[in-house]
Amino acid sequence: MKCLILFWSSGGNTQKVAQAIEKTINEQHIEVDTLRITEHLEINFDPYDLIFFGSPSYQWIPPEEVQHFIKRTLKRERHGVRPLGAPKRHRTFSIAFCTYSGVHTGEREGWTAGAYMAQFLEHMGCFVLDQWYTPGKFQGWEEGSLYGKMGDISQRPNEEDIRIIKMKTNEVLAGLVD
Repeated sequence: MKCLILFWSSGGNTQKVAQAIEKTINEQHIEVDTLRITEHLEINFDPYDLIFFGSPSYQWIPPEEVQHFIKRTLKRERHGVRPLGAPKRHRTFSIAFCTYSGVHTGEREGWTAGAYMAQFLEHMGCFVLDQWYTPGKFQGWEEGSLYGKMGDISQRPNEEDIRIIKMKTNEVLAGLVD
């Protein structure tokens, strides 16, 4: 089995989750590539059996950097053709993971971003197993991190959040490893 962790992070919340996933996969002695999304990143999904795709939620959607990556990747993969139906990658599974601050409405603030990433994975031919949502500090707005709908999230993702991510990762790996 070969895994890919593909993520974008500005303030560090999503990176913490990606690192927890990577550590868990490494503990299982499974091959993993971890890549941060950059302006010119091009990735071939074909060698991977399991893909984790992560991003924060900015105003309910992935940040522009992630949206641009998705659009570039779809354009490159489709070779300028809009197919009817998404391709199927034999035995390629995926998880979309999203960090969010939930200052106004809680976890729902991450749902659209998670669904957006999951749709990208499906359009790439991956079978989406799940979408994971992890609260994280609202970077640059201390009041929002302390007094928003979710209460004090200034230290999140915290140890408990990371424990949950590791547990979920182990569950997914156990279900897929031969």
